Amino acid sequence: MRYPRPQGFSLVELMVTLVIALLLLVGIARVFVTSKQSYRVQESTSRMQENIRVASDYFSRYLRQADFWGGVRSGDITVLPGSTAIGKGSCTKAWIMNPAEAVVGYAGATSRPTGMPSGCLTRYVNGSDAIAIRYANPDDLASDAELSRTAVERGPLYLRARLGFGGVLFDVRDAALDEIRRSPRGGPEAGVFNYKMKIAVFHIQTQDFGTGPVPTLSMLELDRSSLTTAQLVDGIETLAFAYGLDSDDDQQVDRYREAAAVSDWRQVLSVRVSFVARGDELDNVIDTSEYALTASRCYGPASSTCASRYSAADARFQRRLVVQEIQLRNRVRG
Repeated sequence: MRYPRPQGFSLVELMVTLVIALLLLVGIARVFVTSKQSYRVQESTSRMQENIRVASDYFSRYLRQADFWGGVRSGDITVLPGSTAIGKGSCTKAWIMNPAEAVVGYAGATSRPTGMPSGCLTRYVNGSDAIAIRYANPDDLASDAELSRTAVERGPLYLRARLGFGGVLFDVRDAALDEIRRSPRGGPEAGVFNYKMKIAVFHIQTQDFGTGPVPTLSMLELDRSSLTTAQLVDGIETLAFAYGLDSDDDQQVDRYREAAAVSDWRQVLSVRVSFVARGDELDNVIDTSEYALTASRCYGPASSTCASRYSAADARFQRRLVVQEIQLRNRVRG
């Protein structure tokens, strides 16, 4: 009995098979790459949303405490600046210890915001606004026994206030503490408390996390005996503020104005915060949007006419515009 000779693949059949297999592999690779990129962009979107939440929380927390002076009006506070130096650049102790300016805005400009003392901010992102917030910290109280020169470890500036009467703002390293404890006289039972003074200056600076400069929401604050900068939230590209003014003292906001148009900061009852957050992964879509920060200012691509612009190299980042209105509750009478 004769068996048929085994037949192999011809060269043409082999080549066709290899081409089909190669096409399948290319298709699978494309699906894998696309899925991986989509996943990375989705993760970037999630991180951006979390950054937005955290940044919004910072603004709300600090602005709602602005102008709190232990139940004392800022005009009834005596300031004892002393001689010991505090500050950074031209942001000196006299600039810091100013309860009359519990909220002050600075318009974005080149090298530093307009009106901001020189040398305070580093790696400042041009065109971004800044805001200074001052108050007595209700969560950081010192007893009379703790009110000593060793208290500088917690910060050197304190307000001793008597509810409804007046107060003294001083540096523990310079003040005659025995005299301070007697004026105003008493303790908590008499409505007298010692509060640590707080200052926070929100701004945008660049920070290198190992992958190049990244715009970052930052805060200049008083830490022990100097002003230091803390990096809060990365991926915040630009920042703008508009201020709700009560010009007729009826406890209602009459209009919103940008910093350059505010002549009396005591009239500010609320702050409209606008910022643009971006993701940390490049998308496949090029962003050409213009984001309205205030009534007269926008943020857009390099080809736009906006005062502040993002570069062509950054056009593939996802972005979100966030606008929130925050009431200064210590200025609004119940």
